[in-house]
Order: sequence, then C-alpha cells, then structure tokens
Amino acid sequence: MSINWEEYAKPAGDYVRWKPENEGDTIKGVITSVRVATMPDGNKYPSLTVDRNGEPVEVLVSQSILLRLMAEKKPNVGDTIEITHTKVEKLAGNKTLKHFEVVVTQGAPLAESDIF
Repeated sequence: MSINWEEYAKPAGDYVRWKPENEGDTIKGVITSVRVATMPDGNKYPSLTVDRNGEPVEVLVSQSILLRLMAEKKPNVGDTIEITHTKVEKLAGNKTLKHFEVVVTQGAPLAESDIF
C-alpha cells in the first residue's frame, strides 16, 4: 500500500494550529496557502495557512458552521481573513456547536516567492 504524502505536506517552517477555545478568540491575517488535510479517520477538511504578523498559523476548517461560512466566502491565497469564535451552543447529548464570524477581504494573489 502506498501513501500519497502530498496530502500531509505542511508549509515550510514552524507553524502552530489555531484552536479557538473561548468566545472572542480571533485570528486575522493573509492566507498564504490552502490545502486539503486528511484526518486519521479518513475525513478531509480544508486547511488554510494564515500569516499572522509573520508567523504561519494553520486553520483547520472542520467545524460545521465554519465550514459552511468558508464555502460561502470562498477565501483564496492572498485574501485577508478574520475568523472570530462568537459562541458555543449547547446541544442534546452533551454536545456543543461552535459559532463563528468570518470576514474575507479580497487581496491580490501572492507570488510564490512572497510566501516564505
């Protein structure tokens, strides 16, 4: 069995993953890459790399509301994105649903040499 390692490729350099825990948690920056991330269970989700003040931060778009908002906004490389975790809704069965606001400002596409 062969593995398609390209699906696991990460941007060059150190990075952190944005994990919103608290209402009001926000990330804002320029999108430098968009890829598909494959989870251990086989599910695939969009993953953005956002340049936050010179630091690459991965944003895994796996939350259902965030996924829907991204599909509506269709952000691209070179766009400035701001994502804010706005609230947590409690659901039946001890489950929760995170709510977000997403603002995308269209930018000029970055040249590959401008990314890192």
